[in-house]
Amino acid sequence: MENNNKYWKGLEELHHEEAFEKQRYNEFAEKLPLGNVLSEPEMGLTASRRDFLKFMGFSVSAATLAACTKTPVKKVIPYLIKPVEIDPGIANYYATTCSGCSASCSLIVKTREGRPIKIEGNAESAFSRGGVCSVGQGTVLSLYDSGRMASPTKDKKEISWENLDQEVLAKLKSVAASGGQIRILTGTVNSPSTLAIIKDFTTKYPTAKHVAYDAVSYSAIIEANNQAFGKAVLPNYKIEEAKVLVSFGADFLGTWLSPVEFTKQYSAARNTGADNKKSMLYHIQFESTLSLSGSNADLRGVLAPSQYGDALIRLHNYVADMAGKPQAGSSSLELMGNSLQAAAKHLWANKGKSIVISDSNNIDHQLIIASINSMLGNIGTTVDLTNPSYQKTGSDKDMIGLVSDMNAGKVGALFVWNVNPAYNWPEPQKFSDGVKKVGLTVSFNDRIDETGELVQYMAPDHHFLESWGDAMPKEGYVSLSQPTIQPIFVTRQGQESLLT
Repeated sequence: MENNNKYWKGLEELHHEEAFEKQRYNEFAEKLPLGNVLSEPEMGLTASRRDFLKFMGFSVSAATLAACTKTPVKKVIPYLIKPVEIDPGIANYYATTCSGCSASCSLIVKTREGRPIKIEGNAESAFSRGGVCSVGQGTVLSLYDSGRMASPTKDKKEISWENLDQEVLAKLKSVAASGGQIRILTGTVNSPSTLAIIKDFTTKYPTAKHVAYDAVSYSAIIEANNQAFGKAVLPNYKIEEAKVLVSFGADFLGTWLSPVEFTKQYSAARNTGADNKKSMLYHIQFESTLSLSGSNADLRGVLAPSQYGDALIRLHNYVADMAGKPQAGSSSLELMGNSLQAAAKHLWANKGKSIVISDSNNIDHQLIIASINSMLGNIGTTVDLTNPSYQKTGSDKDMIGLVSDMNAGKVGALFVWNVNPAYNWPEPQKFSDGVKKVGLTVSFNDRIDETGELVQYMAPDHHFLESWGDAMPKEGYVSLSQPTIQPIFVTRQGQESLLT
């Protein structure tokens, strides 16, 4: 009897609860702008607390969103006059040249409705052969980077281009009239048209000089070739034509000089062909830590950078003995398994079809390498100095001279373009102190970096995907650049600023 009373009491409470929920739901539904979402027959007595909370949750969320700070409304307006070449939803492709680094690979840029969205290599390029590195792939992200400068500035305050030009020109004429030194500091520039503009600038201002600086310097190779062969150039390395390659720390497949180009050449040199009749490139790598190049080597030896000098002298003397040439000093260093001697035998067996390279920026090291390549007959074959590379043209000697002149108060005007030595020069404080002693300082960099914090005027450059241009990464090979999008910010090409 007691259990029956509990049963009927529980059923009565459930009936009241369902009736209450139904009443609340009807009150809520009448207030909805769309009227009752569910009709009473559809709802019936099967409507539960879950249904009620579902609709109640929707209303609370909508009210909460409406109460928040309103976001800007962006209206999508169709083209009033649609460009012939653009169809919504259909991609367009543009050929251009990468400026992610100074290797200057050829690219194909995919765009939709005038916006670049994907970057790939240009398969029709005889230079990069359709390859592109991770840096090149990522350049599309830097185009939309909110960290880019949106307009020119003076002392960190926005200024119009007209006012900036008037003020800079007035100060520049004053510096030139007083005989003050003018310097244009850039990274590697391998654009023929840009070099012509810089030449025109230095012609108009006789005290002006162009200084090229690379944070990762290849200056020792250029200077060593100047001393050894009378040609201050970076060689054009023809890995595809080599049978033996010996590298001292140069990760040519990953980061050294022109990895996209070298990867394509290396792949071709390691391919024996369908009939396996072609001899495969033999690769020896000496390095301190495992690199991408080292992981692909046939023979790899662990060698600290501090041992490069002794190892190169030892290799040089092995080759000199076989060539009947004088030795270069003395060294007793030998790596496990007599790998240096084994490398010398492989090189000598492939005279004229071998390459020795190193990432060392020590002139003595590079002079030894130049001598080894010369004894092996590689100069003019696999190491081409007649058609050199222009992918790195920075001069450490010129940069040291610039920093010294600035600190001595000899520089009256400094234009900085696509470099940040206040961050990556070996003596950044010395450079920063020198900039403060220059009367006129202008940066063409696209953002306020460490160097931009020191200058008076910021004249931000376009992104390369917004720019016209050209590049000659190697003698005889020219690649063009074209804009793939209208400039996003109120920027101006550095070339135009120099012309102005």
